[in-house]
Amino acid sequence: MDKVLITGAAGRVGRAIRPFLRERFALRHFDLLAVPDPDPREEVVVGDLNAPHDLRAALDGVDAVLHLACVHGLALSFEDSLDANYRATLALLEATREAGVNRFVYASSHHVFGAHRREGFDAATLPLAPDAHYGLGKAFGELACSMYAHRFGLRTLIVRIGNADPTVADDRALRLWVSARDLAELFAIGVAHPAIGYDVVYGVSTCPSPLFDDPVARRLGFQPRDRAEDHLDAGFVPYEAMPPRLGRDYVGGAYALTRLPTQLGDDA
Repeated sequence: MDKVLITGAAGRVGRAIRPFLRERFALRHFDLLAVPDPDPREEVVVGDLNAPHDLRAALDGVDAVLHLACVHGLALSFEDSLDANYRATLALLEATREAGVNRFVYASSHHVFGAHRREGFDAATLPLAPDAHYGLGKAFGELACSMYAHRFGLRTLIVRIGNADPTVADDRALRLWVSARDLAELFAIGVAHPAIGYDVVYGVSTCPSPLFDDPVARRLGFQPRDRAEDHLDAGFVPYEAMPPRLGRDYVGGAYALTRLPTQLGDDA
């Protein structure tokens, strides 16, 4: 079994994918807090991505890295995202290179396109357009991964995750939802597929009128097993009933409409 280091493993996505990945890989979980209820087959390491000693210890003996760790939220400011979403990603990439680990899977987000309107949206032809500081940090992470992939040969898969909630809350989520099982399969492709160089795929299950087409994932053998329509929330909100503040007309939803925190201070 390949050993995979998962950063941010105590988070919601990390907890959801663990049962699927541990059947195929030896897992080492790394987070600021201990991962709850680990399986006996899973290692748990508590540490800080911005602490060089913690990083070296976490990477010792692993074959691949799955980088989930980040901070997010509608009110997230640039300053509050710097350590986790910028510095930590660069530190992890450099430590991965130094450790001789040659597989890196980066959990990006559909929010790198979030400022685009849904009508006429085509990810294959449109530029990145982050909707807020969370999406901006993810776009930075993709570029940092590209630098390490092309300069140092780090075999990297970028997974732009859609909506990874347990159920589908509204019409926007319906177009880009992904199950934990399908997301884990994409991560596994990034860890093990022999053809990975620097590739970008979309973390989505089978969705009606999907916002993202994914020929690269199909080329790599990804076949979604779950359907968004089978996982509607009990309070599912159709398009017509979605209030404007939810950003129903934008790829990034409410992130595209929320006021960005000022960088100049309250007195500017």
